[in-house]
Amino acid sequence: MFEANNPEINVDVLMQKIRQEVTQRKNDYQPVVLNSTKFKSSAVRFDVSHIETLLGDAESRANVRTKWPDKWNRFPFNFSSVIQKTALKILGFIFKDQREVNFNLIQSLKESLLLNQQLISEIANLRSQVEQSTIIIENSVPAINKRLDIVDDSLQTFKECLTKADGRQQAFEECLTKADGRQQTFEECLTKADVRQQAFEECLTKADGCQQSFEERLHVMEELLGTKVTQSLPPCLEVTEESYINTAIALSKIPIEEHYQHNKKDLFYYLFENVFYNSEVVKEKQKIYLKFINLHVSQSYRFFDAGCGRGEFLQNLTEKNIKCIGVDLNKLEVNNLIKSGFDAHEADILDYLESHNEQYSGVSAFQVVEHLNFEYIHKFLSISFERLVNDGVIIIETVNPHNLYGLSNFYQDPTHIKPIPPEMLKFILEWHGFKKVKIVYSSLFPKTTRIFRDEKMNYQDYAVLGYKKI
Repeated sequence: MFEANNPEINVDVLMQKIRQEVTQRKNDYQPVVLNSTKFKSSAVRFDVSHIETLLGDAESRANVRTKWPDKWNRFPFNFSSVIQKTALKILGFIFKDQREVNFNLIQSLKESLLLNQQLISEIANLRSQVEQSTIIIENSVPAINKRLDIVDDSLQTFKECLTKADGRQQAFEECLTKADGRQQTFEECLTKADVRQQAFEECLTKADGCQQSFEERLHVMEELLGTKVTQSLPPCLEVTEESYINTAIALSKIPIEEHYQHNKKDLFYYLFENVFYNSEVVKEKQKIYLKFINLHVSQSYRFFDAGCGRGEFLQNLTEKNIKCIGVDLNKLEVNNLIKSGFDAHEADILDYLESHNEQYSGVSAFQVVEHLNFEYIHKFLSISFERLVNDGVIIIETVNPHNLYGLSNFYQDPTHIKPIPPEMLKFILEWHGFKKVKIVYSSLFPKTTRIFRDEKMNYQDYAVLGYKKI
């Protein structure tokens, strides 16, 4: 039985009081501001001691009671000691679990209190360190401000220097632009100078070539005119060459034993041509006139070669499949052509044309008109015009009197009457009705002997060509 003077311990009420006390202290707690008042460690220590007192009182009350409270020994609770012990044991058994909870809670609060004490100590240390750091910072602020002022001044000076540098850079860029312009102008001048130098060198090269050509032509002219001084000429000059007659006989296609069978005049001219007019060279040279023949007309009409001689042009015509006929006074040469398969006739040109009314695609006379008198030439051109078909061509070739070398050798052929200027022969063809008359110069001198500035004077032969146009 409980004693009457021992009141019952209500743990719930006790815990409620502890919670209220903690809540009240939380409400009364003011956070420590580092930059305001100093940290009051004495007040914290007082609060901790008060909490320790409360925890001690709670712990003592939570212990198992072994003694009946004195205030319960009064009536009506003044039970016997046996009843008191029994009541205490029953009470202890009933509240055994509650006591364990209370002890665990009290132990937790103690550990929390111990942890708070450590935190308070750490906070105090940190506060001390913060105050020391604040003092150091406060002491360093003036120096920092001075340095910042210095930095500001330096920045201002640096900005001014940058402004000046920008101005100088702009001026430098302008100078560079001007320098680039001057450099470009200088390069253009150099280019022009190079071009002029190249042109000058070309002029020098041309001058050297002209000088060399002039010297060569002067040398040839001196030789042709006999004005070149030769230091080692003998008093009497003897010229020994191979026998012309032997050369003529060697080149002849007629056996020597048959020479007596031919007319002496015909044989003489045949052998003479073999020496002074190479037949292969003549044939090759006359090929240039084939391009002036109207091939369409030549398919229906034969080509007439007046004074065909050895037949060089007849050969060229035949090789181009152009039908042709030749007429010459030299019976020996005509017979040779007939033996070679050509249609050749021994006759005078005018007599043949007047006695035959055949129409021809073209008429040619190579190295013939210089053998004819002026009246014969007129008649030949007149009847040739009559015998030609429309678009038929006439080709008259002779020695070029503008060429000194050709003119000097003109009378080497004893049958030549006189040279005929190309301009006069062209006029005669136009007089007789020929159209599109042109002069074609041929037999060009070698380059080293072209001494005349007038181009036509460097060709030994010429031909006048014209067409019948109705």
